[in-house]
Amino acid sequence: MRLNSMSSVTSSSVVLPLPLYSVPARSSRLWSARGRIGRIRYCTRLSAAGLICNLLLFTLLYVNYLHPTSLTLNTFSILIYAYASLYSVFTIFAVLQAKRRLNDQGRSGWALLLGLLPLINVWLVITLVFFRGTPGSNPFGPPPPPPTSSEMKLFWCLLVLNLTLLATALFYAPMQLNLDL
Repeated sequence: MRLNSMSSVTSSSVVLPLPLYSVPARSSRLWSARGRIGRIRYCTRLSAAGLICNLLLFTLLYVNYLHPTSLTLNTFSILIYAYASLYSVFTIFAVLQAKRRLNDQGRSGWALLLGLLPLINVWLVITLVFFRGTPGSNPFGPPPPPPTSSEMKLFWCLLVLNLTLLATALFYAPMQLNLDL
């Protein structure tokens, strides 16, 4: 690779300084709708965001159970509105990630509208989570890089945390409703 027509310096002899910070490509940003995303990154991102939302709700319910007089109706309603706002942001994030996952499979993001139809929405979730993307480049860009070992560890940790939270919530619900099981 030549730098200009007057020099014959190749790229192997040119040492460029490292930037102080680097801006990731637009297709790798969290809130971007462009590009492709692999199955592991998709599940990891949604698990992390869902864990945050569910921990907040579970904490609200648990505090209400331990100290029912500490939360007045006004305070509880403010917390529920905050949770609803956070859940709305999570929904937008999930739609953007699902669009990128569909792009990885060579389909348009408009296929997400199929999620509004009963039973077809189950098939859509199965394809997003379990089906591989198209090999090589497709009209939506180059293939996503394979997950690193740290991303795989994060995926498994988040999976265990989400399953633990689900089990805790299942055991907590009868307590909250004062049911004897």
